[in-house]
Amino acid sequence: MTRILVVGTMLLVIFVAVFRQRIFLRDPLGKMERNDVAVDGARLYINFSNDVLVEEPGTERRYLVQGWSGIPGVPQILGCVQGLACWTDADHASVYPLDGRGAGAKAAMSAKVVTFADETGARIRVQLR
Repeated sequence: MTRILVVGTMLLVIFVAVFRQRIFLRDPLGKMERNDVAVDGARLYINFSNDVLVEEPGTERRYLVQGWSGIPGVPQILGCVQGLACWTDADHASVYPLDGRGAGAKAAMSAKVVTFADETGARIRVQLR
């Protein structure tokens, strides 16, 4: 029985190490603001590279901002375990750009704060912990 647990744990560690760019874990202490007003109940997820996935409460809106491109968008393929973790289709996930073309303003990203404009032009500010 112990051998099964050890092998299972090793396989899980290897899986997470290989797919660390695709796996987003919940940041329960993060905060989201829309036009400088706090959004209660927003779920924030981050991956190994501090890319950010945001789920707004009461809507089906999901925003993904990846550091390699800086273009905020809606993930084309996304699987989630409710409130715990999400995963994308690739290390550089495919997204539908919020402006429809991907030529709009890029997100401003740091290790702790991400700001961008959504499809309506509202300023979104995400603070990570």
